[in-house]
Amino acid sequence: MAGQSGHNTAVAAGAGALAAEALGTFMLTFSGTATVLAVHKLSAGSPTVFTAADDIAISIAFAFGIIAAVYVVASVSGAHINPAVTVALAAVRKFPWAKVPGYVVAQLVGAIAAGLMNWFMFGDQLRELLILGATRPGPDVPWYTALVTEFVITLVLMVVIMATAVYKRPPGGPTQSGLAIGLWIGAAIFLALPISGGALNPARALGPDIVALQFPFWWIYLIGPVCGAVAGAALWEYVLDRGSQEVGEAGVPMPRSSSPAQPVKRSRQPLKRPS
Repeated sequence: MAGQSGHNTAVAAGAGALAAEALGTFMLTFSGTATVLAVHKLSAGSPTVFTAADDIAISIAFAFGIIAAVYVVASVSGAHINPAVTVALAAVRKFPWAKVPGYVVAQLVGAIAAGLMNWFMFGDQLRELLILGATRPGPDVPWYTALVTEFVITLVLMVVIMATAVYKRPPGGPTQSGLAIGLWIGAAIFLALPISGGALNPARALGPDIVALQFPFWWIYLIGPVCGAVAGAALWEYVLDRGSQEVGEAGVPMPRSSSPAQPVKRSRQPLKRPS
């Protein structure tokens, strides 16, 4: 009975984590893509041209959405909320590969649910014009420019995640890291909106595509973010973190911690003067 109870608890915990990933991805995708559609509906402008104020509103909506999502689900699933993040963590051995398919499916389910909600709220017209808020390259932007843009902004996102959530440096832990992650996502989307649309997340890009049955340059938003996230995780794991562990306060060399969750404790004892 004890073994069966433990098994049931593990199954429940796994189901809870998947549900949390679906919810978190829904919150991120819905907050941002619905704002894209709302801004267009309010302004009745061109489906491909937004003002600076529109871009700011969209960027802030995505930033607020991810901050809220991280605070809600971090303690349950780790708040990946992004297939690229899940794959990158597995690539640097911070997440088991066996759990990757379940997390990715849950994230896609959340993004598709957001697309369905957008369709329900805004109707068929914006489904055709704006693909329910999906990302696509800006007018006259070459595909390779959009691809490299997605690669770079997701690389930086992954460094932020590794530094603040995975390795629990200040502000510390996945929950407290939500603000840092949200700030970068807001900035990245603002700068990338006219170039690539600023997806940083295959689920956020593909969810509305699937609901609208339109897939413009879908591969850009799969290859760019996934490769960028893996590169960012590797950059932190094998380059940046080594420097942070080798140099402590006032440039004093420090021994490496055996566990990223348990940083090395610095001695607070005063130095003894030689007699």
